[in-house]
Amino acid sequence: MMRATASLLLVLLLLSCTSEDRMIGQENKDLHLKSIPTAFTTRIAAADPETQAIGIAQTVYPATREEHAAGAVIITRQNTAEAFTAMQRVTHMPVNAPLLYLGKDGKLSEAVMNEMTRLRPDGVVQDGKVQVYVVGSVDPSVAETIRKELRYKVRELRAEDPVKLAELLDRWQAALKSDHPDEVVISALDHPQGMAHGIGAMGWNAHMGRGFAWVYKDSVPEETRKMLKRRYGGHGAFMYLTGGPEIISDKVAKELSEYGQVRRVYGPDIYSSNTVNAGYKDFGRNFGWWTGWKGRDFGWGISEAGHNFIIGSADDLLMMIPAVLLGHMGKHGPLLLVERNRVPEPVVRYLTSVQPYPAGPAETILNHAFIIGGKSHVSWQVQKEIDMLMRPQAALKEKHQDGARRTRSRKR
Repeated sequence: MMRATASLLLVLLLLSCTSEDRMIGQENKDLHLKSIPTAFTTRIAAADPETQAIGIAQTVYPATREEHAAGAVIITRQNTAEAFTAMQRVTHMPVNAPLLYLGKDGKLSEAVMNEMTRLRPDGVVQDGKVQVYVVGSVDPSVAETIRKELRYKVRELRAEDPVKLAELLDRWQAALKSDHPDEVVISALDHPQGMAHGIGAMGWNAHMGRGFAWVYKDSVPEETRKMLKRRYGGHGAFMYLTGGPEIISDKVAKELSEYGQVRRVYGPDIYSSNTVNAGYKDFGRNFGWWTGWKGRDFGWGISEAGHNFIIGSADDLLMMIPAVLLGHMGKHGPLLLVERNRVPEPVVRYLTSVQPYPAGPAETILNHAFIIGGKSHVSWQVQKEIDMLMRPQAALKEKHQDGARRTRSRKR
C-alpha cells in the first residue's frame, strides 16, 4: 500500500513539473521564425517589420524555461524614430525586453497578442514588476487592452515627439538605476540618413545601456540640453556623434562641447559609419582619482576574429531596429548595413580585416552573421557572399585557387 501511494505521489509530482515547464511559451505553438542558415550565417526571415520583430523575440527568448524568459516587452508604433529611441534606452538590463510593433493601423494584432502571451514576461523588479512598456505616441487604448486581456502590468512612456521621448526615457532610467550614464550617443533626427549612420551605435546602447539624445543638423533642442546638464562631474558628458559635419554640423558639435567632451564616430557613408562603429573603442577615466575610480568604456572595438555580426538592409530600418536585441542577449556583436543585392566595399574591407585565420579543425576561432529579413530585403547572393567573408581565410584562398584552376582548364 505504501509503495503504491509513493508511486502515485511520484507520478503527480512529475505531472506537476511537466505542466509548469510547459507553462512558459505554450500559448503560441505556431512560431513566426523562419531560419535559413549557411555554414557561417543564419537568416531570420520575415516579410514585414511586425513579423520580423516577433521572429527576433522568438530567437532570443524561446521562453521554454524561466531562464529564457524576457523581463518585459516593449510596444511601439511602426515609427522609425520612436522605435530607434526605445531600443536605445529600454531594452538593456534590468528591463531585458524585446521590441514588438503595433500594426500599421496603430493597433495590437492577434499575432503580437499571442507573442506577448507566449513570452509571459517576468516583470522588472526595480520598476514594480512592470511587464510591458508602451513607448511613444501610442493610443491609450493599447495599454488598456493589454491590462484587460493579458492582465499584465503596463507602464506608458508617452511623449509628443522623439526628442521629448529621449528626455523622458533619460529621467525614467535615472530613477530606475539611480544614475545618469555619462556616455551619451547623439544622432540627428532631421537628416534623412541620420538614423542609418547611428544604428550601429544604437546596437551598442542596446548592449550596454548608455545614454541617448537627439539633435537637429543645425541646432540642439532644449530637451537635449536639459539631459546633458544632468551629467556628473567637471568633465560633463562624453558625447559620441553618429555622423560627419554634413549630418550633425560643426556648429552643433561646438554647442554640445559646453556640456562635455565631443567625439565623432562616423565614415563618409552609412556603410562606413557602421563599420567604424564596430571597430571603435574609447576608454579611460570617467571620474575618480586614487580612490573611487570609475572607468569609461564605449564601443565594440572589434578588430580580430571570433565575433558575431548582425547584418541587414539600409532600406528599411524598421526591420533592423528590433534585431539589435541579438547584440544584447544573443551572440553579442555589432550591426552592419548592406544593400539588397550588394555588399558595399567598406563592409567587405572590414569583414576581411577580422576574418579568422585557419587552425586545427576544432581550434579555429570562427565568425558568424545573422542576416535580417527575407530575400526581398537581403538577397540570397549577398547572404552567400557574407558567408564567404565569415569563413577562415584558408577557405577563401582555396575557393580562389579552385576558380583559377577552372579558368585554366577552360583555356586548354
